[in-house]
Amino acid sequence: MRKMFTRQLIEARHEMLSIYAAVDTTLHDAVRAFVTDDKKLASKAQNRTLQIDARCANLEAVCYNLIATQGPVASDFRLLQTIINIEFNLQRMCDKVRRLARAAKHKVNSDIELPAELVEIIDQEASYVYRILGTCISVLVCNDLGVMRNLLVQDDTVHELYEEFFRAYNRMSSVELSDDESYDDLRRAIMVSRYLDRIASISIDATSTLTFLLTGQRMSIADIAEIDEDELEALRIPSGEGVILQPLSDARYVADIPAEEMSEELRSLIARAAAGEDDEEAAEDAE
Repeated sequence: MRKMFTRQLIEARHEMLSIYAAVDTTLHDAVRAFVTDDKKLASKAQNRTLQIDARCANLEAVCYNLIATQGPVASDFRLLQTIINIEFNLQRMCDKVRRLARAAKHKVNSDIELPAELVEIIDQEASYVYRILGTCISVLVCNDLGVMRNLLVQDDTVHELYEEFFRAYNRMSSVELSDDESYDDLRRAIMVSRYLDRIASISIDATSTLTFLLTGQRMSIADIAEIDEDELEALRIPSGEGVILQPLSDARYVADIPAEEMSEELRSLIARAAAGEDDEEAAEDAE
């Protein structure tokens, strides 16, 4: 019975990581659709967000069922709480991706042509958001608290581009449109920069919950940024029997995200997994 519970915990963790990767790749499609006026790709991205929502709801139900039926010990309970918290934030991120995909469709349907400068800022802002999601996924797979400290700087860059987008928009002359509905479509189009800014912030909030799993303490990214790496490692507490952290196995579930967005350590893990190395070999290497 205990072995089954342990396997279910591992499967729940893998599903959480797989959903995170799906949000990342769907965001790529939604932004590409917006930048290139690809209505078909926007519809595809929107439909994928609905599938992600269903997976999140199922994962949440699985976690609560395990809590209700298995009476998890402290460390197992921390893992389940971490998964539930991240899953909740993945739903929030998914909602923003869906709004972005809808904005791309409205932009095409209403024949809205944003100035090239604004589209370029959106594309640039998105590139930094991708890196944040890649860093967050790297942290969760590698259980690396030290890498979290990079997220604050990355988030500042995204927010600066978000502010630059609206400064650039305000510098431009007012757009004359035929009716209120057309203005509403324009509003949806220019809100894309805000959606990207929120996706970055939510992703960072979600990742910060890893500290609860690994240290038993609730700390924000700002708290972690003020602690040096040695002190962070000293805060770690032993994992329980069911909380089996296997980065090599976990890496297989995020292999679809672009390599340039992830940490070097995660790229290495994915390459080793692709080469057929298993977790037992990785454990032997660590010893």
